[in-house]
Amino acid sequence: MVAIQCLNHVLLQLSRLFQSASKDGFRRITALALGSMFLCLQVSPVQAQSSPSRPKLVVLLIADQFSYNYIPRYLDKFTSGGIKLLMDRGATFTDCKFANASTQTAVGHSIISTGAYPWATGIVGDDWYDRRKNKPISAVSDEAMKVVGANGTGSSSHFMQGTTIGDQMKLATNGRSKVVTISLEDRSALLLAGKLANGAYWWDTKTGAFVTSAQFGTELAGWAQAFNDTHYADKYLGKPWQRLLPETQYTASTHDDYPHEKGIAGDGKQFPHVITGGANAPGEAYYSAFAMTPWSNQMICDFAKEAIDKENLGLHTDPDMLSISFSAGELLGGAFGPYSQEVEDLTLRLDQSISGLIQHIDQKVGLDNCLIVFTADHGVAPIPEFLKERGMDSSRIDVKNFKTALDSQLDARLGPEDWVESFEPPNLYLNLNAIDRQKYRQPDVEALSAKMAHSIAGVGEVYTAAQFFTNQLPSGPLMDAVRKSYYWGRSGELFVMPRPGHIFISESTGTATGSPYNYDTQVPLIMSGSNVQNGRFGQSSSPADIAPTITTILGIEQPSLCEGRVLTEALSGNSRGR
Repeated sequence: MVAIQCLNHVLLQLSRLFQSASKDGFRRITALALGSMFLCLQVSPVQAQSSPSRPKLVVLLIADQFSYNYIPRYLDKFTSGGIKLLMDRGATFTDCKFANASTQTAVGHSIISTGAYPWATGIVGDDWYDRRKNKPISAVSDEAMKVVGANGTGSSSHFMQGTTIGDQMKLATNGRSKVVTISLEDRSALLLAGKLANGAYWWDTKTGAFVTSAQFGTELAGWAQAFNDTHYADKYLGKPWQRLLPETQYTASTHDDYPHEKGIAGDGKQFPHVITGGANAPGEAYYSAFAMTPWSNQMICDFAKEAIDKENLGLHTDPDMLSISFSAGELLGGAFGPYSQEVEDLTLRLDQSISGLIQHIDQKVGLDNCLIVFTADHGVAPIPEFLKERGMDSSRIDVKNFKTALDSQLDARLGPEDWVESFEPPNLYLNLNAIDRQKYRQPDVEALSAKMAHSIAGVGEVYTAAQFFTNQLPSGPLMDAVRKSYYWGRSGELFVMPRPGHIFISESTGTATGSPYNYDTQVPLIMSGSNVQNGRFGQSSSPADIAPTITTILGIEQPSLCEGRVLTEALSGNSRGR
């Protein structure tokens, strides 16, 4: 546009000169014209370089169970090249919250990848009760799709409705874009991948190897198999995990060896953690312990570097996408709680690992050619005893005891039956056959069960399936979150929430996630790179906004069920209208 405007101006001035020029003057004017037009044409490449262009590589980084408050608590100890670099170069959203009430790993990842909530995607939890099989099933279980690279239960993303960011990239480019997802956990990798990804890789704790689903091919990529052949995790067997910094610098955390921490199986509750899992040789016990350490995050980054190099991500004509989920935060955080020295150390080391990954991306693709997004799938509640010691109302609600107590109360009112089939918080499944057999009306039993459940210590609001179906839920933001979490056929007859500060957990140590409260819903959201303005943005946002914002920057269609908004306040002018 600048070049065209320049040429128009030159031609206008020359036309005036030609009208009054002599023969010699005509020659001079002709030379001037050619020179001027040459200079104008040189404007075009410069202008093209200064205009935001579509990123060649989209990198989505998800830290599992990473509360928003980790950023201000640990920021002064972060490196200059990791999370802090993304903040310095990009947009930081300070009021980013999930708008649903069931904050779990599978749910969070599905929202991030599709821009849609459980009421649309059908991903209502990490697990839900399957009445046909009479047992809880995983959100990614699929007997028809074998695990490739190891023996294991089949897994795929077939339960998730709608398309993902990566799916839309594949559709927009006739399959030319490459889409790769990586995680320790199958549900994270698969729900980020969607249906059309080139590969979805997760780490099998039985074998200590990366595997995939037959949904994405019949054998591992050669580079993935070569990585497995290094037996990466085995070299850390018996190695002590020491603090990164002197203990006196862990001022954002409680003292070491806090009594209500669960610890690492076989390796105790205090630094240094000698990682063995109680085993003398590599195997499932050791690999499960290894997964809780900073070394597993580094392994994920090193595997991702191989994917970048061997798949040539970001070096194609069409944009590619790499999605990485760091699962150690949930595995370790559930055992030690968000105010532990272990979680602080894990987070500081994750920042270092991300810094190394960013350096690799810069060398291979160039940060100016990338869009990097950092967020989390959910936060986490503090350990209940930690809150009680500070005068706050908090408790553990034992899942098994809750189910038994409710069953007993229903027995006393309705007669002896197994009234509760399963409780997969927040979803409670009643025995519909028993209700029919005793000739009760299901809405009546639901209402009675809800009243009884609400009376149990620590339990907050309880809603029934009948209330969802008849649109009789109360109004308000919390109710909107509850509505967005319910999917007919997978959600239970009761939707049971704990009171703030209380958690559903069967263990007497550690903590849990899953509530609609800020400690579970508020997460970081940082976008850095192509088409993103630098700054802090306080407007209300959600991880559901990631999908429509990325697809808008790419100039492609949003995922099919997308509900989030485009974060236009942080986009450069050109990308807003793409």
